[in-house]
Amino acid sequence: MSEGPLAGLRVVEMTGHRAGPFCGALLADMGADVVKIERPGVGDPARTQGVGPDGKSGYFMANNRNKRSVTLDLKTDAGTEAARSLLADADVFVENFGYGVTDKLGIGYDDVTSLNPEIVYASIKGYGETGPFREKPGLDLILQAEGGIMSVTGPEGGDPVKVGQAIGDLTTGMFAAIAVLARLYERDRVDADAFTGKFDVGLFDSIVVLMNEYLTNYSMTGEIPGPQGTTHQTLVPYQVFETADGYVVTGVPSDDRWDDFVDMLGREELREYPTNDDRRANEEAVVGLIQEEFEREPTDHWLDRLTEYGFPNGPINDVRDVAEHEQSRARDLVVEHDDPDWGACLLPGHPVNFPDYDATVRSPAPRLGEHTDEVFAEVADDQTRLDEWTADGAFGDRST
Repeated sequence: MSEGPLAGLRVVEMTGHRAGPFCGALLADMGADVVKIERPGVGDPARTQGVGPDGKSGYFMANNRNKRSVTLDLKTDAGTEAARSLLADADVFVENFGYGVTDKLGIGYDDVTSLNPEIVYASIKGYGETGPFREKPGLDLILQAEGGIMSVTGPEGGDPVKVGQAIGDLTTGMFAAIAVLARLYERDRVDADAFTGKFDVGLFDSIVVLMNEYLTNYSMTGEIPGPQGTTHQTLVPYQVFETADGYVVTGVPSDDRWDDFVDMLGREELREYPTNDDRRANEEAVVGLIQEEFEREPTDHWLDRLTEYGFPNGPINDVRDVAEHEQSRARDLVVEHDDPDWGACLLPGHPVNFPDYDATVRSPAPRLGEHTDEVFAEVADDQTRLDEWTADGAFGDRST
């Protein structure tokens, strides 16, 4: 657990499902010691959602590798005291309870900073902690719809659909990890009495930000786009084309490459559309001519041809293709893992390559409460205090 650029950093995580756990996983992958607090007997709801060993689904395993799990009953005074003792020595606290819940549990920002004024306090919510919707619960699917990204996703001219992965959850977890690092950097640069370690981020925030230039374009034109299919909102061509035996994805990133693309394709009539504005104004004709040519040869032919001419390109891969992809394996993006409860499986790796650190998964996703004794032996003043917490139900019913 000590390897990585964040070695020595103590993170306490009290999260469930995906956004919060993904934030913690990113930090843990980079070497932070992430202690995950879970409800006794229940744990993170993700433990039982999807395929996998009892109490540790693949969904849970992917987002909780490299962490330690403890159980705490925060409805008991002893559980709250134990949690506060753990937080007193932590660098970071990540939580994704509903609005106002941490205050009721005695681990709100004011409670925690009274013990540890230098802690970074990360709050992940559906809609953030301000604004009229701050108390409304939010899940990825709902916020993909409400944040607008579903409206531009799906077959062109068809009905809106969700993005195939929980893009709101994962992006929010990523933004939270970035913000944690920003606050840690700030903490080392300002006077202690000037440091405010709290921040909050919402799934709604993340989805709206991902709308990116759609919002700016709307403000300039007043136009409301619908589902874009596999085309691009500004570039032509930049999309999927059908080949003789499948599909290829490619695009022309700049006008100065258009003549090269025409040479590669061998359709001289396309040369009369030298600018992206020309191609957008005549999109149906341009795309139609390109499609005619791509249908003449198989996918591998076009992948080789496009690569030879220096154009970005790729096939449409499924999960198996990605799992077996030589680039995925070379970059440790798909990691072979031997889980003690499941056996051989694959886990997603860390997206950032640190050449001077081993980026592989160091430890499996923990069993529920697996590290309770270990962690609180480090936290308690003495064995008497640990015994008192146990007797007073801090860690739940431990008789079974």
